[in-house]
This record gives sequence, C-alpha cells and structure tokens, in this order.
Amino acid sequence: MKKILDYDEMKELLDSLDNNIIKKEEPIGFSNFGYPIDHYTYGNGEYHMIITSGTHSSELITNIFVIRFMEKLSLKEIYIDPNKYTIHFIPFVNPEGTIIVTKAIRSLIGKNISWDAEQTYCLTFYRNCRIEGIYSNSLENHDVKLEQWMFRRATPDILGEEHKDLKMSLKKLYEDNDLPIGSMINWSSNGRGVDLNSNLESSTFIDRIEKGEAIYSKLHLGNIRRDKLGPLGCPYYEKKGDIEPENKALYNFYESIKNNHKLIGSLIYHSCGDIIMYNDDLTFKNPWQEDFDSKDTFKNKIVAEKYASITGYKLDKSEIYTTVDAKLKTLYPVSLLIELGSVTGTPLSQFLDLDIPGSGVGFKNVYTNIIEKNSKAILEVLPLMADIYEVNYE
Repeated sequence: MKKILDYDEMKELLDSLDNNIIKKEEPIGFSNFGYPIDHYTYGNGEYHMIITSGTHSSELITNIFVIRFMEKLSLKEIYIDPNKYTIHFIPFVNPEGTIIVTKAIRSLIGKNISWDAEQTYCLTFYRNCRIEGIYSNSLENHDVKLEQWMFRRATPDILGEEHKDLKMSLKKLYEDNDLPIGSMINWSSNGRGVDLNSNLESSTFIDRIEKGEAIYSKLHLGNIRRDKLGPLGCPYYEKKGDIEPENKALYNFYESIKNNHKLIGSLIYHSCGDIIMYNDDLTFKNPWQEDFDSKDTFKNKIVAEKYASITGYKLDKSEIYTTVDAKLKTLYPVSLLIELGSVTGTPLSQFLDLDIPGSGVGFKNVYTNIIEKNSKAILEVLPLMADIYEVNYE
C-alpha cells in the first residue's frame, strides 16, 4: 500500500470514516484564503485531549499519522473508552501549506504510483538531503539543492483554478523574494509565507530580523532565508506582532476547551528527530508564565517519560520560548511536542518503509514504526494524563 497521500486524498479518507465514531465538527477557523481548519472529535467523555498536526506543512507524516490513528479508531482496530474521553483532532493546522507541499509532491510522484516506485523516490530524496547536509559545511552554500532539483517543475502554476487566490499569493512570494527553484517541496509556511510556529508577538528571533540580519536555514535547506516570506521560518507578514488567523483560531480553541471542559492535555506533532519535548523550568525568561511552577515540569516529564518508554524516543527539555508550541505548552496542562521519525528530510523521508540489510535501526521501517508506536503511546498516556488532572486540577 502506498504511504503518501495528498491534501485531497487525506480529505477523502477523513470523509470516509464512520461518522458515528469520528464526528466532523465545525471548523475552528479559516485560513487567510478561506480554507477550513478542520476539527473532528471522538467520544463524549469528561476528559478532553487535543491532538494537532501539520503546523509545518512539509512535515507531512504528522498529518498522515493523525489521520491513520483516526482511521484505526473508526475501524475499531484500537479502542479508547468514548464515555470517559473526548479526543479533539486538528489534522490540518496549516491547510494552505499542506496543499502547496502535496501539489509539489504530485508534480513528480503520481497518485497511482506503485509502492516500490514510491519508496524509490523517498529513498532518493533522503539520500539527496543527506548529501546536501554534507555540502552544507561549505561556506555560503546557498545554491539549489539536490532534493529541490528533483521537484524543479513544482512551480505555483501547478495549482489549479480552485486554488486561484493561493496560487496568486505563491507567485508573488516567488517573484518578490527570489525563492529557490524547487523549494515548494520544502514549504512549511502558510500561503502568505509565514511560519505559523514562529508567528509570535515577539522573540529573540524576531529581534534579529528587525535588526536586518540575513538568517539562512541549516543543512540541506541552507539556501532558504528565514527572515523573508517564503517556505519556512518567517514570523510575520507585514509587521512584528501580527498573528495569523490559523494561530488565532488555535488559541481560541484551546482556551474554549480549557474553560468549558476538563482539558487533560495535548499532543502536538512535528517531524523529525524521534524526540519528545516537554516544558522545563529553564533559566530563560518565560514571557507567558512568570511563576512557572516546578510541579508543572514534573507533570509534563512523567507523561513524556511514559510516551518515550513505548516509542523509544529521546526526551528533550531544552527549549527557549520562541515558538507558538512553547506558548501552548506553557499555558495548558500536560502538552508535549513530539517529533516523528528519526531520518533527515521532510516531507518524504519519513515515508520510507524499508528493511535494508546493514542499515541502522532508526532507518528501518520508518513509516510503520511511526504509525504503530505512536498509536500505542497515545493509548497508554491517556489514562495517565487523566489521573494527573484529577490530582492536580480538581
């Protein structure tokens, strides 16, 4: 079975789920160009948990993992007590970016491709990213990258008339900011070229941009500037402090669930690294919670440790407060950021599902391990999060 799904295929799969089990709710909001930020629920229990994916659209494995998890629930392959829990799924935090990056994929990798051909493309993409990572040691290495060259025919023109406004915005971004050829495959931002996770009121990163610093990405993405509107990194559209509608919708949604229900926590999916990020009482100033309690660190850590014991992922508590995810993790109970997949190169490397002799453990059956281990981890941490809520918040 092929692994990669584009935006339309993911929407079709979601529409096919048993609506007696997975209920489609009203969108939590809409993007700049009118795309819904979809919201689905499972169960009607008193304990509420939020699961989000696709903040960075090039991290496509996150969307597909969450949707496949929903599918497992719909097919009754896994079970969560619907009378005890309500799970909120936001599978497309960034629908515009997901359309862009999956259209780029389909410019080369067709819908009806065979499994082995799909795996060949993913392996080639992974190898190209690794090679470019080696080249990145050279100074001023800002030329077109091998993985981008694979997708050199992915230009804004591949978007159809149903995406007219998004297409026009994308064309303008390429014209105004001299973006690298083939970089639609690296698209993490929304359709205005804003990185939703960097889209904060202020941060040290934003201060560097305000000072006029040219900030390039790292490794195989070293030809993309984060201080310009484009594929990744840029924190605002016109002026410092502007918050994109996707983030406004997310903040309002979290706050609504917290105020009206027992919000036991959230799982925020990114890629890659096989890492679980939890809040820590760092020496860095936290702009959202001056009196960050060490008990909050402990609550986050024990859930993170449980999740890690199932997935084998590494724990990381080192985080400065420069992302929207850090803000959400500070303001709401037991929220973890989970980086899916150990291999370099989104959006395609995490779809590798090969067992090549001599390869490291982290390289083998990447896709299957992501789906199966993380599905099991969610089932295991849910009751722990509910117990923590009862002890600490009731």
